Amino acid sequence: MSSLQNRCHSKSTNLGKGQSGAALFMVVLILVIMTVMLFFNARVTSFEQIISGNDRRAKLAHHVAEAGISHAMRFFTRNIRDIGSIEASGWLPGSPGANQHWLPCSADDTTLPCAAASLEADGRADGFNRENVYYYVEDPDAETLNTYLPLQALVTEYDDSDPPVAIDNTGYKVQALLCVMDYDQDKYDPGNVSTYAKCSDSGTPDGINVAIRVISTGTSDDGSAEAVITQTLANVEPGGGPPSVPIMSFNSIAPNGNLNVVVNPNASGIGVPTSIWSRNYAYIEEPGGGSVATCELEEFLLSRDSSNWRSWTDADGVVYETCDSCTCPDKEDDGALSHTQSTDPPRKYFDIVDEDPDYPDDIFEYYFGVARTEYHQVRDAADEVLEDCSSVDVNTRGLVWVDGYCQLAGKEVGSAIAPVALVTTKGLSLNSNTIMYGVLVITDPDIPPEDQAEDAIPVTLNGGPVVYGAVMSDPGAATFNGGFTVVYVTDILTKIHPLIILGNLPGSWTDQVTFN
Repeated sequence: MSSLQNRCHSKSTNLGKGQSGAALFMVVLILVIMTVMLFFNARVTSFEQIISGNDRRAKLAHHVAEAGISHAMRFFTRNIRDIGSIEASGWLPGSPGANQHWLPCSADDTTLPCAAASLEADGRADGFNRENVYYYVEDPDAETLNTYLPLQALVTEYDDSDPPVAIDNTGYKVQALLCVMDYDQDKYDPGNVSTYAKCSDSGTPDGINVAIRVISTGTSDDGSAEAVITQTLANVEPGGGPPSVPIMSFNSIAPNGNLNVVVNPNASGIGVPTSIWSRNYAYIEEPGGGSVATCELEEFLLSRDSSNWRSWTDADGVVYETCDSCTCPDKEDDGALSHTQSTDPPRKYFDIVDEDPDYPDDIFEYYFGVARTEYHQVRDAADEVLEDCSSVDVNTRGLVWVDGYCQLAGKEVGSAIAPVALVTTKGLSLNSNTIMYGVLVITDPDIPPEDQAEDAIPVTLNGGPVVYGAVMSDPGAATFNGGFTVVYVTDILTKIHPLIILGNLPGSWTDQVTFN
């Protein structure tokens, strides 16, 4: 009995020792597994932090590059009239001035910015051919060319030291390519590739229709990440082009002085002239009023010897004449169209279109292509915004917005080769010594046309001022009742682009480009 008990005790003791050893092994194994797991978890966490940091820096560089695109658009918008011009202030090679900023790319240039345009010979021609585009330079005569736009709009963060030291080096560098468009809308054929818009290959392009490829390189704050984005910008003119009629007045025309109007010979179709267009009545044949005469430009110039003419030659070599003292003839045999002179019976010819229900309800929207309620788009896009017209002179050009009363007595405004679209919002005065080249817009954009009372906008036209171009007025403008001359010259009016909007070309944004 005792022997049996001893054997049982011995077996239970051995079993306890085996169980203790197994438990210890399991504990050690678990500790090893947990250690390995912690090790790999630390490695994964470290990798995730690295990836997260890289992602943050990459996104930061990307956002900065996007800012560069936005700032470049604003920069080009402010210079839109000079970008594709060879006039005195133009940026293109061939401009006589000192404001040139474009140089032609060469086909073998594989560095940015030229490399952002494809070669026409490589089968990837996208309209932006390297052979026909220009790249921006700060100074084309510099020994070392700086191809970056002068943009310094990003705010840099500094520390508190004296002098402060930059602690955030986030930034961008922006380059650009110019394509002056060779495009004729009237010849566009959806099935004919040769009629598609492309970059001009003339060597000396000059045109208002341009496309600009912006190449923006953004850099993260520590300089370790870089993003390159390209975006093509293109300009549009929302308006319908130059006015087709020399005088557009919602109100009646009742001059008490001498009114001379040189017609647009093709305003209502080929060979169909128009001088005056009005929603209300034009007093031409009624006795007791002023003297009115309309004619074509040739008859107007022939009223004086050519020694009284002024000759103009624009950058394209087009020559045309103006005459500040000429008048329309007063006889039909001499070329008069409509007239009230007593030498012949008075005649209101078909060149005067009055009491026309199709006259635009809003000349502001008619000319600019922008709703009157959005007139700030036009004001913001103006080359100059003035309180009054005291600084207006022969050097004034482009779109000029005047917030106050405009006194133009004795002034010569613009020129035949650099005319102006002058928007007067609180009235104006012109007298015998006033000569203006361009489009005169008499408006009050704060008040809808239907709410304007006639004569609410003061207008004084007397003594024979001359406007080479066109005059347009709101219903609130005072009736044109003085003596003045309006000469429609197509070559002058087509040089005016009152509202040019630069925007993103749909589908042109990319950050997936290989340059070569």
